[in-house]
Amino acid sequence: MTTFTVQVKDNDAELILKILQKFEAKVTVTSLPNSLTKEIAEALKEVKDIQAGKSKSLSLKDI
Repeated sequence: MTTFTVQVKDNDAELILKILQKFEAKVTVTSLPNSLTKEIAEALKEVKDIQAGKSKSLSLKDI
């Protein structure tokens, strides 16, 4: 049996997984983004927009 690692774009991952399942391959997914990762990415984008002046800074009233 052979083991190899493949990096694919997120939008291609589902197709690749389906193809591998047809070969009854054992698949280990290590980089699917979870909701926390998405929330952190969105928060970082908001901070960057605030720093660039594209968005109004937040206050305690926003909580």
